[in-house]
Amino acid sequence: MIYYTPRFRLATLSAPQQQLCSKIGGAPRGLAADLWPRCCGGYLQKLVAQLLHQPPMLDLGDPNAVLHLFQCPKCGGANDDDTGRAAFILDRRNLGDKPSTPDGYDEPVDGGQPLIGEAFLEGFDQHDDGIPESRLPDFFDEKRLWRLHREHPEVNWFDYKSVNRFSGSPRWTGNGPGIFLGRGQFQWPNFQFLFQLGEEIWIPGQPPHPDDAGCPLFLYDENDLQRTFEPAPGKERKNAPFSISAIEGSEEWWFDYINLASDGTLFVFIDRATKPARVKWFWKR
Repeated sequence: MIYYTPRFRLATLSAPQQQLCSKIGGAPRGLAADLWPRCCGGYLQKLVAQLLHQPPMLDLGDPNAVLHLFQCPKCGGANDDDTGRAAFILDRRNLGDKPSTPDGYDEPVDGGQPLIGEAFLEGFDQHDDGIPESRLPDFFDEKRLWRLHREHPEVNWFDYKSVNRFSGSPRWTGNGPGIFLGRGQFQWPNFQFLFQLGEEIWIPGQPPHPDDAGCPLFLYDENDLQRTFEPAPGKERKNAPFSISAIEGSEEWWFDYINLASDGTLFVFIDRATKPARVKWFWKR
């Protein structure tokens, strides 16, 4: 089955955003204040992602479609229902051309981050996991899913590099499909898998300096002992991730940009029967 892994670049390491583009975190571009979702007594939710239609990697059903995902900074959207999370598609022609910064958009809640860590989507890499597309329904049935795991031992089902993926099939956490299923039947019968992202985004190369990233750097040695390097005073950035991390001697690093209980994965699904298409998302460990 074909799938695509995204390539991201931290916004703090990039030129300021000048136009609408696909990204995670930060502040959305052009979103009217009255469309901004609220939760938990009126708190403005934080932008999880603002993503443009880009088939076949991200097919939103319309060339002008722009997907918006939000998460409540207080409850985290950890409920089995849709509270604490928001997802909707807007026509890009109805969006403004300036960053959206209504009062409270960057307000930290309960000591949390002012914004979800911002990173721009620069492109995709195509992969084929070797699983026939005809087996896609097996990913949504507990028994058939674990049978599929046994039939394809060559697949690293919990590979950290496969967690972040667009199109193809979902890679569930060790708890399986979870809230997507209900008593053996789909709770969301018309929804198709769109993409998923883990709490950690991996980047090739050496980690940036904490002054440049705008957040702490955690460096681990071969014994998993951690050293912490903080940005200099005044170098912190409100759109930076929680942290960046690396293993000494490794040629890759990662950033932790969102609160999904430290090791969660968010899953996004689309119902193309409506126009604009309906979108739902949830996260699980």
